[in-house]
Amino acid sequence: MTSPAFVPTPSTANFIQRGFTLMEVLAAIFILALAASGVAAMQLHALRTAQHSAYQSAALQLAIELAELLRADDQPTPYQLEYQAAAAPSVACTQTGCDLAAWKQRLAEALPRARVVVCADSAPVLNDTLRWACSGGGSAGPLLIKIGWAARERATSAQAEPLPFLALPVER
Repeated sequence: MTSPAFVPTPSTANFIQRGFTLMEVLAAIFILALAASGVAAMQLHALRTAQHSAYQSAALQLAIELAELLRADDQPTPYQLEYQAAAAPSVACTQTGCDLAAWKQRLAEALPRARVVVCADSAPVLNDTLRWACSGGGSAGPLLIKIGWAARERATSAQAEPLPFLALPVER
């Protein structure tokens, strides 16, 4: 007669485990979920950075275009302005104001809640931050084009005023 096959029991020292325990599976799922949330956060940050970069590029192109309008005009006083693009401006314009009206239209389409200030300013930076306020009129400093728009990171509410992101000096 042959002896019966040896069946390991938990009390024997030679117990062989096969498969995974529930705790190991839960730990693996938790680690995978943590890694997936990290990848999603990095992707979201990359999308926001790309959007902000596109806004900066559009703002710079619009500022350069407005600077060219300033240089082409004999009397730059109509362009010393403050404009907030809450809604698209009207397309009706006078003969001399069509370029500016078209520029405002492009600004409103390119940047969310855009604001532009064109003024003479000798101190546009305060505490390492661009500011909207101008130090003086006339020739009290270089003529600056300041452009800002709503950014999600900076806006705490829908009514928060966007800060200027770009200041371009214009030679007169």
